[in-house]
Amino acid sequence: MATLNFIGRVNIAVRLVREQYPNAELYEAQGYPSKGATSSAGEIDKLRVVFNVDNGTEMNGTAIIESTGWGEFGAPEYVTEPWLEDCVIDWPIEMDLEEACKLIQQAGYTQNFMAVTIRYPLYKRSERAYYTFDLSKYLHLLVDTVTNDVTVRK
Repeated sequence: MATLNFIGRVNIAVRLVREQYPNAELYEAQGYPSKGATSSAGEIDKLRVVFNVDNGTEMNGTAIIESTGWGEFGAPEYVTEPWLEDCVIDWPIEMDLEEACKLIQQAGYTQNFMAVTIRYPLYKRSERAYYTFDLSKYLHLLVDTVTNDVTVRK
């Protein structure tokens, strides 16, 4: 039996949130290794997935769901405030976390990362999502999910 990859686990979160909030749109999915910094996609075992929810008012709300196990999630939490600094991700994307990890290693970055987030950042003004690897509080690697480009952001 195959192990669920990062995209598969986010798909589960999307399905669960949309069961409760049918118009929910994915903003970001952040993964953490519970055992500490890593360079392996397979060690990202904790997920927090954030959604934009149109609640019929002038200001949208936010739904957040967190993993409780590999491919298992608690109930979505609704927050009345909007989530800022992200654009909606056209889900699903094709690039999985394993491929993004390989790309940063091929680009010469072998440091462990503390967290990784798939997001479509508002500030990039692009038309796609990026994997953002947090190497430290001030150093991040971005992997473009379409062009495969790896860039550094400080």
